Amino acid sequence: MINYICHTIRKIRTPFLFLLIIFSLSCETLEENPQVQISTENFYQNENDAFQSLNAAYARLKSNNGYYKQLFLTALFASSDQGQSTYLWKDFKTGNVVNTNSNLFPIWRDIYIAIRDANNVIANIENINIDSELKLRIIGEARFLRALHYFNLVRCFGEIPLRTSPTQAGEDDGLGLSSITKVYQVIIDDLNFASENCWSRNETRNGYTNQLGRATNTAAHALLTKVYLRIASSKRTASEGVEGNHKYLEFNEDPLFYYQIAKSHADFAIVGEGFSLSSSLEDYTKIFSADNGNNPEMIFEVQGSSIVGQGTAVSNLFSPKDSGLCGTGFGGTNKLKGKFINFRININDNRFQNTIIKEYQNNTRSFQITPNNVGYIPTDLETGNQKGTLWQIWTAKYIDTQATTEYTSRQNWHIIRLADVYLMRAEALAEISQNPSMANDDINILRSRVEMNDFDVSMLTIEQFRVQILKERGVELYMEGHRFFDLTRMGIYDEYCKSIYGELEGQRQPEDYFWPIPIEETAANNNID
Repeated sequence: MINYICHTIRKIRTPFLFLLIIFSLSCETLEENPQVQISTENFYQNENDAFQSLNAAYARLKSNNGYYKQLFLTALFASSDQGQSTYLWKDFKTGNVVNTNSNLFPIWRDIYIAIRDANNVIANIENINIDSELKLRIIGEARFLRALHYFNLVRCFGEIPLRTSPTQAGEDDGLGLSSITKVYQVIIDDLNFASENCWSRNETRNGYTNQLGRATNTAAHALLTKVYLRIASSKRTASEGVEGNHKYLEFNEDPLFYYQIAKSHADFAIVGEGFSLSSSLEDYTKIFSADNGNNPEMIFEVQGSSIVGQGTAVSNLFSPKDSGLCGTGFGGTNKLKGKFINFRININDNRFQNTIIKEYQNNTRSFQITPNNVGYIPTDLETGNQKGTLWQIWTAKYIDTQATTEYTSRQNWHIIRLADVYLMRAEALAEISQNPSMANDDINILRSRVEMNDFDVSMLTIEQFRVQILKERGVELYMEGHRFFDLTRMGIYDEYCKSIYGELEGQRQPEDYFWPIPIEETAANNNID
């Protein structure tokens, strides 16, 4: 597993780069030294500096509250129809997120800090005298990270401030909002550059090896697939009258144009060197093991670590507290709701049946899954008495029995994996041809590897196919951070959430397709109304 250094938090608009310096880039260990303060003008001198700054940009994927450590994950989950989070996330579940919500600003702030770090790499590495191909690779990886961060911002918030160069002290009084078309253009340009200059999985050039965990050319193509599919489906649904996606009408081309580009990038990603699907049901369950990070199905992941403060929080976020299946700490935030299981996926699908926790126990009770697999029956360990039912289901995708605290999980967070690309290509093929039969091969290659019968979509209308592809995505990718985005781009966010949570809790309005810009930003930035 690749070594990442952690960046200390600093204010967005300072002239200094704070780094935790490491001197080992071994795939096996990560050594942390005390923080030092170095000016950007003096720091970027040699190859070691280049790697340190890039690794710091990677570290932002899991630093503080940000990107995938805690807040963002739970916000995405709570905003979908999959299940339930703690009471702290009720606003996201009900679709009543306001700009004063205390969870918004930490997400916003930390993603922009991550963008700042990527901008520093992109701007400063160019001046270092190192191997030319290595230099382009480093810049490509930084641009991949920047694109990933901006993609999440534009999908969550819509129009956002856009900065693509480092900020110097005193020169940034706040940026106005950029249109989503302008933001997407930066994303696409970054990913096109990354697809041409990032290396393949484990590729070696000029004595340098691309370590596992880094962005690859395949990862860039996979993310471009997701970007173009987002544009295509959002504009399609906007053209059909879905008010929540009206901003996507700003894109000039017909949705078909974007579906075609999405398909072409999916083609590249599926044949990407070093990546492959699991070949059996047994192997499928293993791709989610904490001991099997960066396996060939995982195209890009946020890296876990057993070192305190440098691991991910996913085991705690998605596993029952005090069960021995995750570290100690807050625990047990996100679980599947019975209605989602019964109404949105095939409950008998082996992908679901083999990635849920069937039984577990804490200090006082054991829990066995109900016959219908939508809850647990608790049994008192002392008396043996059973009482009540917990109507919720825990996923087994993020178990780490070796984690000790909430941030010591070795479990990687799966940003994008090969199965997702197959499903995206299936969707694009059906939309391009308006013939669902074109999607059969890509859907069924995923079903056959988990010992599920083929599902023939050729007899479905395109409208029926869209329901079915969402079911396939729901059972294959549940709790992997895609559902909120799938519901919004397909224009069914309000409909699907209301049917799960009820009219009272599901009072989502068209504007709820985007979260509001946090009040902390609008209050400090005179260029945002």
